[in-house]
Amino acid sequence: MIYLVGIPGLIPFYLCFYNIDLIFLDFDKQMFIHYSTVILSFLGAVYWGVYLHSKNNIAIIFSVCPAIYVFCILALDFKFQETIGLFIIGYFIVLCFDFFFYFKEKIIGTDYFILRLILTAGIAPAHILYFF
Repeated sequence: MIYLVGIPGLIPFYLCFYNIDLIFLDFDKQMFIHYSTVILSFLGAVYWGVYLHSKNNIAIIFSVCPAIYVFCILALDFKFQETIGLFIIGYFIVLCFDFFFYFKEKIIGTDYFILRLILTAGIAPAHILYFF
């Protein structure tokens, strides 16, 4: 079920990349930034649940880091490509924490971990392609 809900979340990234406009939505570079901000912040929020399940203090501290990270990036008003580059770094940092919580702490499930690998593999190219 998590794959059915999670994988379609990649669609807006590619609608933006290909600059596809739907009836009342313009999927452009700015929408890409907005959507990426929401998704990266959400990935940190998942760790509230990890904390509630495990009482792991690292999880609760990490849970707010992606939101603060994207807030700082947006507040510093970088150029588009710099923002995208910093977002890519953010996604991979979150993935590193996923590895930590899966392999070392053993407090996230295999399904969620596999989904995160798939989603990062889908998100990264959408961001990297904006450089070319």
